Amino acid sequence: MRWLVLVALSALAAAAQAQSMEELQRQVRERDAKIRELTDALEGKSAPEEEELSRALERTLVQQGAMVLAAGTYELEPQFSYAHWDADRGPFREEWDAALAFRAGFGRGWQVQAAVPYVHLSTATDSASGIGDASFSLAKQLRHDDERWPAVLASVTWQARTGKDGFDGSVPTGGGFNALQGTLTATKRADPLVYFAGMSYSAPRPRNISGVEVEPGHASGLRGGAALAATPHTSLNAGLNLAFVSAARVGGERISDSDTVLGRLTLGFGTLLTRRLMLNFSGEFRVAGPLPNFRLTMGLPIRF
Repeated sequence: MRWLVLVALSALAAAAQAQSMEELQRQVRERDAKIRELTDALEGKSAPEEEELSRALERTLVQQGAMVLAAGTYELEPQFSYAHWDADRGPFREEWDAALAFRAGFGRGWQVQAAVPYVHLSTATDSASGIGDASFSLAKQLRHDDERWPAVLASVTWQARTGKDGFDGSVPTGGGFNALQGTLTATKRADPLVYFAGMSYSAPRPRNISGVEVEPGHASGLRGGAALAATPHTSLNAGLNLAFVSAARVGGERISDSDTVLGRLTLGFGTLLTRRLMLNFSGEFRVAGPLPNFRLTMGLPIRF
């Protein structure tokens, strides 16, 4: 009889121990779930701000030609601009432009872009309106930013002679020459700033005009600037662009005093209106060379 009592007591003890182990495991699971809940809550509070900050800066850098779109991302950007020349600075007076640009990001850091402008240009005595010079560019992200070295992006742009050249004495809406340009841009991030610098070389193609070969000067460009994340939704940017243009040639003969230096100071800001729509506004101000006194540009890039 005694052995039956001992067996019963052993069974009860085993059952109690099993229940204790199950209770302990349940408490551990509840504790782990609570830790995960608190961690997710903390990350959920900061992640959207970091995402917004990164998106505002990234969009500004895309506009500056310092970053490519992610694979499978597209942008359609209507642009509007106004430029002004003083009366003592040549024949031009005002220019109104409307342009449409399209960008597409592909895998492995590739991006393509195409842009077509519509131009209205006024002189002191006449004006003209029409399609300007269309452009097509291909860009490649060569490396990404790390602790020691900057990100590097290379691009090639073809500007087509689709606008009216004005060599017949009329008001032009284009530059009059096809041109091929190569650009190399470096960016370095130092939150909340991103610094960018670049160099470029533009080679307009010679053209036969009235039986004479005309070759515009080639241009070597330098630029530098920075973009600032002022708020999670707004970024500011400033930069200086310089172009050293060599002398033009007509019929193989160098045209004296046709070489020049072009300089522009650029100030701008961008703000997110929605998750897909951004407003960009920039001003270009002449520093040197035969450029407009200023040019104001507004863009509305739509991402999808």
